[in-house]
Amino acid sequence: MSTTSGRTTRFVYPLIVLMFGAFFGLLFGASAQATTVTPTLVPGNPTCQDLGYDYGFKPSTSGGSQDTAGTYDDPNSGVVVSWEYSRSGSTAYVDWTSNIGPVAVIVKGGDAANVYEYDGSVLSDTDLVTPDNASGRPAGLSHLEFCFNYQAVVTKTATTSYTRDFDWTVLKAANPTSLLLSAGQTMPVTYTITVGNTYTDSNFVVSGVVTVSNPWPMAASVVSVTDSLLPGETLTCSSNTIPANGSVTCAYSASVPSKASGTNTATATVNYGAGNRTSSGSAAYSFGAPTTVVDATATLDDVRGACPAGFTCVLSTGTVPNQLVLTAPGTVSYTINVTATQCGMTGQLLNTATLIEGTSGTSHNSSATVDLASAGCTTGCTLTQGYWKTHSVEGPAPYDDNWANLGPLQEDTVFFSSGKTWYQVFWTAPAGNAYYILAHQYMAAELNVLNGATTTPEVDAALAQAETLFASVDGTRLTKAQSDLAKSLAATLDNWNQGITGPGHCSE
Repeated sequence: MSTTSGRTTRFVYPLIVLMFGAFFGLLFGASAQATTVTPTLVPGNPTCQDLGYDYGFKPSTSGGSQDTAGTYDDPNSGVVVSWEYSRSGSTAYVDWTSNIGPVAVIVKGGDAANVYEYDGSVLSDTDLVTPDNASGRPAGLSHLEFCFNYQAVVTKTATTSYTRDFDWTVLKAANPTSLLLSAGQTMPVTYTITVGNTYTDSNFVVSGVVTVSNPWPMAASVVSVTDSLLPGETLTCSSNTIPANGSVTCAYSASVPSKASGTNTATATVNYGAGNRTSSGSAAYSFGAPTTVVDATATLDDVRGACPAGFTCVLSTGTVPNQLVLTAPGTVSYTINVTATQCGMTGQLLNTATLIEGTSGTSHNSSATVDLASAGCTTGCTLTQGYWKTHSVEGPAPYDDNWANLGPLQEDTVFFSSGKTWYQVFWTAPAGNAYYILAHQYMAAELNVLNGATTTPEVDAALAQAETLFASVDGTRLTKAQSDLAKSLAATLDNWNQGITGPGHCSE
């Protein structure tokens, strides 16, 4: 869109002319309003130059008639206008178009004229009429005159750009963070790597080209071109002279404080030799997707530390990240099985996740440490499930602090998927249920191992099989095959707990 402004004072008629205009308005009736503007009634036969404008064009036929509708070219200015009558009853309305926006159109009829003023950006209008005559009806059309000021036309483009910079985070965690294993025992450790990101938008810029066009057949000099986003600055243009029917361009680039949409206006001041004339043009702008993205991706690596001596560490489920390219936040997890291969060993399992941002190369690290220990190697005796059943914190017999080796919950530790604690399972009568028959001997054997009792290969195998069986069922119901296996394992563990096999029974 472009707008132009001409002289502040349009008319050079003396005050008495305006008074006559008011008088004629009362005499002949109110002036008719066109589609876009209300005319001013001026008595006599005013011309564009009379009214203070730079140039006027009266479209006329080759024979000189000035009231014949049609399309007319002005060879002196390059103006092309078209006009026609649109009759309604006894009134003839004038509709017009022009390739260059006039600042006024004079519609002359009778002894006065209706002057329709515009801002130079309007290229057409409808329903213009002559002034009313003494009969109260519009006078016959004498002629039209299109008035122009020598002004440039300003148009512009507005393109937005900004930068989005991502910042990534990584956090690695292990569950559990410590293990106490008997020799031959296997327990899982699950690692979870959580990756997040946030972003910051910056460097908001509006840029483009201002085009100052000269629609007139004479050159004009550029006085200045400014931009509303660059207050106090004058743009540098491709030339300081705008040729006739030509244009110059002026590039601009302006930083703005945010992504808020707006309208940018350029103003050009040019001179045609009769004083400076100012024109403006605007362009709306809005910010869409970022034009520059920094660190949109990141690469994740996970380095598994060496498994300490006396233990084996084997990947069980999931995949360890290796050059994993990430485009969004998320989590990655995997599980390793840790097995104690020797008794009386300690160590740490240290794993580190490394995240490297894709553009900047910024590195982020997060580590998780698991403390490992295996039960001591001293030869120890065994105690029956009846002993461990009665020697917890709950009693009734004196407390045996070996229960603390089971973990912080001791007898309140949940037993697999039974829905009961170790204490509750111990005090649940099997009543022929192979699940509880095996559970009693398994728990006693585990407590004996934690108490330092020496196992046998058969006991180690039975403990491992029992653990697998308990982990594979939901609840306490077993199939026929599972029940047969449970009873067989329970017998092996019972013999060891009672001292029939292994190091022998302890003296209580």
